[in-house]
Amino acid sequence: MTEGSVSRRYAKALLQIAQEVNSVDRYGNDLEKFWDVARLENGLLANALANPVFTKPERKLVLERVLPGMNLDNTVCNFLRLLLDKNRMDGMEGIVREYRAFADIEANRVRATVTTSAPLDAAAREQVLRALEISTGKSVVLDARVDPTLLGGMVAQVGSRVFDASLRSRLERLALTLTDPSRA
Repeated sequence: MTEGSVSRRYAKALLQIAQEVNSVDRYGNDLEKFWDVARLENGLLANALANPVFTKPERKLVLERVLPGMNLDNTVCNFLRLLLDKNRMDGMEGIVREYRAFADIEANRVRATVTTSAPLDAAAREQVLRALEISTGKSVVLDARVDPTLLGGMVAQVGSRVFDASLRSRLERLALTLTDPSRA
């Protein structure tokens, strides 16, 4: 079985449990919280939990010492224990990604990355968010990034769709039009 299908299977199983108790977003947030901690310091915790050099009891001890301080839902903790027992901790990144994708579909939600040359103020962020929600017909989770090389404008990516309204791309289109009038 491929890594992706294993990740999807585990993510789907947790999602089904979460749906039964109306905790889809809570479980997703907890998974992401755990994964964020596991990746700290070059993935020290993630590597320790997935590394077969350590015995399973040693890895379980590490997990049991970390979990109490994270305030995760008990079901998510049990899910992490299961992943460790089944030697699937190395697939954690894929499981988190797949779970988020399933949860987004269920919530009629998409994730968008908007890159601008300077940080968006609250009003501009809200305006971009509303425009993307109207364009997609879905709720949008916005990730705003800054790239000073854009010069101005913005680039928004929603899934595989890219909306490029950057000054750089406008200048490139203008240059093409000036050098090849048939493009006008």
